Amino acid sequence: MKTKPILLLLTLALLLAACGTATPSAATPTLILPTIPTSFVPAATFTPLPPPTITATTVVVAGTLTFQVNVRSGPGVDYSLLGMLNAGETVQVTGQSGDGAWFQIFYSAGSGGIGWVSAQYVDTGGQPVPTLTPQGGSVSGPAGTVTQRLNVRSGPGTNYEALGILEVGATVSLTGKNETGAWMQIVYSGGPGGRGWVTAQYVQTDAAGLPVLNAFGTPVTPGSAGGTPAPGVTATPTVGPAMSDGDTSAMPLYSTLFSPLGTKSFERQGDVSIPDGDPEDWIEFTPYALPGGTTVSLTANLGCSGNGTLVVELWQNGAPLADWGTFACGDIGRSFLLPVGGAYQFRFRPAAGNGLQYVYYYLRMKNNP
Repeated sequence: MKTKPILLLLTLALLLAACGTATPSAATPTLILPTIPTSFVPAATFTPLPPPTITATTVVVAGTLTFQVNVRSGPGVDYSLLGMLNAGETVQVTGQSGDGAWFQIFYSAGSGGIGWVSAQYVDTGGQPVPTLTPQGGSVSGPAGTVTQRLNVRSGPGTNYEALGILEVGATVSLTGKNETGAWMQIVYSGGPGGRGWVTAQYVQTDAAGLPVLNAFGTPVTPGSAGGTPAPGVTATPTVGPAMSDGDTSAMPLYSTLFSPLGTKSFERQGDVSIPDGDPEDWIEFTPYALPGGTTVSLTANLGCSGNGTLVVELWQNGAPLADWGTFACGDIGRSFLLPVGGAYQFRFRPAAGNGLQYVYYYLRMKNNP
C-alpha cells in the first residue's frame, strides 16, 4: 500500500521536470543593411564674373553752326554735296580731319549716317574734338598710301567702270602705272584679274621703276602700240554722268589764295557732263604779284579724258573775260599774264554734242615766281 504514494510522487516529479525544460523558439533574423556613405555636397559659392571689357565709343561733341554750310561726303570741297544746314542749327560732331579743317557729323542722308562740314563754321564751345585716325593695311611689294578718298576703276581713266572706293589712309600694293603716269594699277580683289586702277595724284609712294601697263594690264614695251589684252581680262570703257556737286560762281568747287609765303600752286581734278549729271565746275584762285607789279604770271597744265570736249572760260567779278586767250585739254606749261586785282575763276563745262558728253579733267596751276 505504501507503493502508491511513491509512484504518485515519481509521476509528479517527472511531469514537473518536463514542464521546466523550455522549448527553444525560432531565432528572429537580424536584418543587416549595407551602409550607404553620405555624399558631401559643397555649399554653393559665388564666383564673380570678370569685369566687362570697355569698348571705346564715339565721342560726340555738340556744336552750333555759325553760318550756312554745305554737308559733304568727305573732308573737302571736292567730295560730293549731300545737303545744306542753316546757321543756328545744332550738330553732333564725332571727329575732325587730320588737318582740323573739317568736322565729321551725324547726318542721316550721308553714307553710314555721317557727313562733313567746314570746322570754321561750327562753334563747339571750346570742347575738344578728337582727330579721326585713318586705318591702313599691310601689303607686300611696292606700296602707297591713299591721301584722299578715291574711286577704284577697271581701267586707267574715269570713263572706266567704278569698282569701289578707298578711304584716306588705306595702304595699297602697286603693280604698275599707265603710259602717262597719271594712273596706277593696284592689287584689288574686286577688279578684273584681281587688279584695279586709281589716280596717281592722291597716292603717296616712294616706289620707283613701276612697270608701264596698257589699259588691259599688259606691260608696254618701248615703241609698242600698247600691247594686247591679258587673257581673261576685259577692260570695257563705260561713260556715265558726273555726280552733281552743286557748285556755282558764288560758291565755287574750290577756292585758293596764292601767297609768296604760303600756297604757290594747287592741283585739282573733277568731272562734268551734259545733258545729265554735273554741267559745270568753278575753280577760284586769287594770284599775287611782286611789290609794285601790275600783272601776275601764272603757269597751268590741263589734262582731260572722256568722250566730250571741255570748254574753259575765265571769269572775274561775275562776268566772263573776253580777251584773256585760250586754255584747252592737253595744254602743258600754258602761261597766263593777268592784271593784278581780286579773284579769278575758271568755269569748266562740256561742249554740246550728241548724247551724253562727259569730260574728266586734271588741273595744275602755279603762281610765278
